[in-house]
Amino acid sequence: MLGKKSRWIAPLAASAVVLLAASSAGAAPDDVTKIVIPASESCDTFDLGLTSNEGNIRVIELSNGNVYQVGTGRILTWSNEETGETYTVKTSGSVARYVLNPDGKSYTLTLSGHNGFVYFSADRPADEGGAGAYQYTGLVVLQVDSPKTNNVSNVDATAGKAVDICELLK
Repeated sequence: MLGKKSRWIAPLAASAVVLLAASSAGAAPDDVTKIVIPASESCDTFDLGLTSNEGNIRVIELSNGNVYQVGTGRILTWSNEETGETYTVKTSGSVARYVLNPDGKSYTLTLSGHNGFVYFSADRPADEGGAGAYQYTGLVVLQVDSPKTNNVSNVDATAGKAVDICELLK
């Protein structure tokens, strides 16, 4: 997933999810991050923009290989780069928990709270939804290669509210 760019955006805690790899633990509240994801890797008919600012992300790395990314108060603004239409979410918090799997090579990633997530074209076949972007409030469980690259091998479960960003910004 991220070998391209991490698509998970805890509240865009991840430099990513799309997105980004995790930002530093003490990010200043006025930090602004903007990325543009090509249509072929996001919304098919338009390039998708994502801006993140305010709040912060704290990264906790445990000696057993598990990693936690805890985010609070990020503001995410998704945008249709063709029309300029936007959708803004003030996140109240998120937690990304990476648990090293028994194989010692991959992780189970559990996202809870407010998380933005972009499925790149290689993540889901077209008959399962293909590329797309969602703002989740709830829970997402995935299998990934590492906390740094977030290449998704499987989406195990989603629960809660999911806003289809591409559909919303058409």
